[in-house]
Amino acid sequence: MPVVANTRLNSRVLGALGALALAGGALGVVAPSSAATGTLAYTCTVPVSGAKPFTAVADTDAPGKIAYGETVTPTVTASITFPEDVTTTLRDTVGAKKVDGKADVAATVDGVATPWTLAVPQTNVPPNGALVLTGTGPAGTFTGTKVGSVYDLAVGNFTATINNYQANGTPTTTLPTAVVPCVLNAGQNAALDTIKVVKDVTTTTVKAPDISKGEQARAKVKVVSDHGQTAKGKIKAKLVRNGNVIVTKLVSLQEGKRKVKFVTLTKTGNYSVKVKYVGNQNFKGSSSTDAFTVG
Repeated sequence: MPVVANTRLNSRVLGALGALALAGGALGVVAPSSAATGTLAYTCTVPVSGAKPFTAVADTDAPGKIAYGETVTPTVTASITFPEDVTTTLRDTVGAKKVDGKADVAATVDGVATPWTLAVPQTNVPPNGALVLTGTGPAGTFTGTKVGSVYDLAVGNFTATINNYQANGTPTTTLPTAVVPCVLNAGQNAALDTIKVVKDVTTTTVKAPDISKGEQARAKVKVVSDHGQTAKGKIKAKLVRNGNVIVTKLVSLQEGKRKVKFVTLTKTGNYSVKVKYVGNQNFKGSSSTDAFTVG
């Protein structure tokens, strides 16, 4: 199964995944953000039975938002309901008591063809009624690369491969494997969901050492992001005594860090350094304070 790395995470991708789990049918996908396509109709060509309509429902655990620098590997789960007449043919004519297989979908990510595969575990064919199959699989690996991007996932045509087994577990004599191509019926909205890339959260720390009278006040500042990217941009550092700002420094981070030098202090007592990382297009701002004494 192909993996899409560092690509924009699109609701369409998830949709694609859902589609492929549909071993041959209409697809309705519900994303974790509660967005849903409703039921999508497919026409599937079934061996022995011919062209048949199928229905299915797919769900994914992909988030509605992904932070800059964050990597996610969503999973999709989909179920498909075979028409009762197809189930009857499978059970009584083919002689299948159990089935398993996979579904491959020609999904798209931002309009670019991206194939996906879901595995369908062995499932008993019911003695009456309709057969329902459920498949799961990875949607790939995605990394948020551009804040503000909204990525779309969409369903396309798919092909289900179904393996048929007798009660003793051996392949059926008639049609041991059925390949079922499914075409998305025209006039439907195949978009499944959207995932937006947002700014990453940061944490700022500052350490200001105690000094002696006549020494220069100083501090070490470090800004880290939740998802491991190096924070860039400026910090505003204030030297404060008794609630009054003595001096303010506006400097740029260097590899996520910065040493800040203030002024020489001639009065003993308690001081503090208040630092605010102002953030930038990729990172949210954060702040921190550290107290020190002049003796």
